[in-house]
Amino acid sequence: MLEKGKEIAVEGKLTSRSYETEQGDKRTITEIVVNEVLLLDAKNNTSKTDH
Repeated sequence: MLEKGKEIAVEGKLTSRSYETEQGDKRTITEIVVNEVLLLDAKNNTSKTDH
């Protein structure tokens, strides 16, 4: 379970897309697309969670 202060490692990619608002402003969104989350503990053991 993820909790505040716990260390994690995330594997995935960044994607960006652009769009124009009704007022004509150009906006860009950057998202993280996560393939895998590793929960790290103090002993350097890992627990794997796939999404």
